[in-house]
Amino acid sequence: MLCHLESGIRRFAAQLKAVGARANREARSFRTPERAEEPLDVELRRLVEDIYGPAVPDLPGLDVGRAYWGAKSAFPYGGDVVDVFRYGNGFTLISVIDISGHGIRSAKHAGLTKHALRAYASQGYDALGAIRALNRLCIENCRFEGETEFFASAFLAIVDPERHSMQYVSAGHEAACLVRGEGRRFLDATGPILGLLDDDRAFRAETLALEPEDIIAAVTDGFTEARDEQREFLGTSALAGIIERNRNRSAEEQAKAIVLHAFAYAGPRLSDDVAAVVLRVT
Repeated sequence: MLCHLESGIRRFAAQLKAVGARANREARSFRTPERAEEPLDVELRRLVEDIYGPAVPDLPGLDVGRAYWGAKSAFPYGGDVVDVFRYGNGFTLISVIDISGHGIRSAKHAGLTKHALRAYASQGYDALGAIRALNRLCIENCRFEGETEFFASAFLAIVDPERHSMQYVSAGHEAACLVRGEGRRFLDATGPILGLLDDDRAFRAETLALEPEDIIAAVTDGFTEARDEQREFLGTSALAGIIERNRNRSAEEQAKAIVLHAFAYAGPRLSDDVAAVVLRVT
């Protein structure tokens, strides 16, 4: 069954690649240097918006919010994915993925990874199994399509139906934290970057016991690597501080506060997209 799923995912990626190539050809036909910043055509914008997905619906016992800030504009276009998916057995999947590169190529891979993780989870994979399968898909898809590289850092968490625990795998992704009461805990990487090492043993999972009012936040490295005028990195510790200052706000408002803080910190020096997801146990 997974072969069929991965085949469908590859077909989706091929369709996205074809649309991107056509859009680029059309863009070259009418854009001049002074018009280079004009919006993408309507069809391509809709496709990229579909990868990002609609607002997160209400979930039992959880408040989940996402936010995205593009380095060039607030339009969600690029290789960052912040996905939330509640599937049939009541489990909730939360993923933050940062794809290498920029533009339509990264958007194509963003769609591939998002829907691959949803497919693996809906077939009963836990967080560890899903990340291992995605790592294999990244490697095999790169070989099949002749890509020179397809790497991604990923934070994947699966919350059980009763909100008692959360299993997570952090593949080369260290910008995640748990805020509980007056304490904070940073969730370190539990494996290498995806697409880099073809070895299931390189990845491991961790499990957190969850309590009411716990807040878990994860961001892409556009946040941690934002620089101020003195070229100082914003860093990971700032993430927990923003959550602590905004803990009484909704998850969506907290996520927006995270990306806006990165933009305010770096201003025009912001060179990478910033994506954030926040989960509150209510």
